[in-house]
Amino acid sequence: MSKFETLSLLVSALAAIISTVSLMRTRKLAKEHLELERITAELSRLQIESIAEEKSNRTKPKFNVNLTKLGKSYNFYISNTGHGSAYNVNFELVDCEDSPLSSHDLKDKFPHQEIKANSRVKLLAGIHTGSPKKYQVKLTWESENGEKYEEMFWPTI
Repeated sequence: MSKFETLSLLVSALAAIISTVSLMRTRKLAKEHLELERITAELSRLQIESIAEEKSNRTKPKFNVNLTKLGKSYNFYISNTGHGSAYNVNFELVDCEDSPLSSHDLKDKFPHQEIKANSRVKLLAGIHTGSPKKYQVKLTWESENGEKYEEMFWPTI
């Protein structure tokens, strides 16, 4: 082999080594790039879900039930602090043999046709010294599209 052939062979071998290293690095970078694209797609999906959930929460009611003493009388307050209205709202004391509620007041106000956002309903409660300190309240309602919801509350004196 002549000098030129040997030099040509060495240059070709060096070029093959450089090409192989370059190819390996390119594959590694492509693999990392695909992983980053997958993570970006997953983050985008989660962000879209979060936005959709936030949007649906803007139209949902959010209830709170309190038992409050004003002067000498007690009242149950059913408040809608959410952004949406609730329809056919019903109020029920669970496992309460001695109900402090006036049946007349309860029948007049419930089921309540609609409780709008940032509004509340007041029920007079006849609390006495023998009354329990904690009540279990079951609140049921429907959304605009007729879906039924139920939530339990534990108001205390």
